[in-house]
Amino acid sequence: MKIAVIGGVAAGTSAAAKARRTDPDAEIVIFEKGKEISYGGCGLPYYISDIIAERDKLIAFTDEEFEAKYGVEVRIEHEVREIDSHEKMLYYTNLASGQDGAYQYDKLIIATGASPIKPPFEGFEKDNIFVLRSVEDGDLIKEAANREGTKKAVIIGAGLIGLEMAEAFTEMGLKTTVIELQPQVLPPFSQEMAELVEEELRKKGVDLVLNDGVAAFKGGEKLEKVVTESGKEIEADLALLSIGVKANSQLAKKAGIEIGETGAIKINEKMETNLKDIYAAGDCAESKDLITAQAAWIPLGSTANKQGRTAGENAAGGSYKHRGILKTGITKVFDLTAARTGLSREEAEANGFEVREVKIKARNHAGYYPGVDIVNIKGVFANKDGRLLGAEVIGGEGSDKRIDVLVTAIQAGMTAADLFQLDLAYAPPYSSPKDPVAILGMVAEKKL
Repeated sequence: MKIAVIGGVAAGTSAAAKARRTDPDAEIVIFEKGKEISYGGCGLPYYISDIIAERDKLIAFTDEEFEAKYGVEVRIEHEVREIDSHEKMLYYTNLASGQDGAYQYDKLIIATGASPIKPPFEGFEKDNIFVLRSVEDGDLIKEAANREGTKKAVIIGAGLIGLEMAEAFTEMGLKTTVIELQPQVLPPFSQEMAELVEEELRKKGVDLVLNDGVAAFKGGEKLEKVVTESGKEIEADLALLSIGVKANSQLAKKAGIEIGETGAIKINEKMETNLKDIYAAGDCAESKDLITAQAAWIPLGSTANKQGRTAGENAAGGSYKHRGILKTGITKVFDLTAARTGLSREEAEANGFEVREVKIKARNHAGYYPGVDIVNIKGVFANKDGRLLGAEVIGGEGSDKRIDVLVTAIQAGMTAADLFQLDLAYAPPYSSPKDPVAILGMVAEKKL
């Protein structure tokens, strides 16, 4: 059995490792375009701000380490240019030597990831304008931010990465401005919850330009200012474009593989594409919304690992299924944690649910115990049966565990009454006799 994997990082390496465990005798080869086979991309903002001081901490495996541990051949700086599904051939270029080559496979896993969206803004070619996707991107941004004379940073996009980088630049002593086309930060969140994050950002000295887009980057060879669509001119020594990513599905599309409405590769529960013996996983592949059963695409490392593991096992002869996602996301913004899962009110109503939103504010642990923080929770409940369909949590310490409880509750089909009845852990340092999750259930049950 010859298994080829196109792409490394979370999905590709998970797939290769699981394929090796499933079939100890298979020949497994990873073709990775970049120089790093496996790294923690979500840790890049913390590497740039020196919370993670050593670059090597981000590297999960070098190519040599991965080969030694899993018995998988790793070919870094190898770009696959074409997939011939009829002959089961890959055609690639060794980027280091310039030489072309071919590889015949029995099973193929596509894990080509995603790339930052780069609109054709005027002046985008100027120096000191960056995107953040790879460790190499992180190196360039870190060097520019620490360069003498760098005092002002502009971030375009107020999503998860944009706000993590706003904190990073601010902690590094840079005056930071965030520009967001939508009227709020964190567009997937409801506006009233996003306002809590906006207040925290402003309190920490971050300037917000909302409901406004970028028109141009101005300066000589080097960036000097960012001009918005409304005419604002914001001085900048560096800019970070963080307006999202798009699935790298072009290679698959050229090979005749079906692409979904999201722009990512369409797959089933076994990560199979429409072409026999070809699988896809990670940021290039769709998933399924567990509530609506519709195709969903939320590129996160956690999903990539699950999908990669599923694809690897099945390519090696297994029969595992990836159930789907709830579009859960979480980020740290200075002293706040912001997290969400499931459906928003608008999404729920668009899918035929009649819903009630319930918002509560509670302490993260006993009020008399030192270090008490406030946790704000909003739940979206179905009117018909009280089932929890979605949730947002914004607050201090302990917010992360509340969103995880709510994720579990949604996946288990729990109702407002079930939330109140959960036997959650209680001791003064960790919670109150009525946990915030229980309070949400109690208030929702009454309102419903």
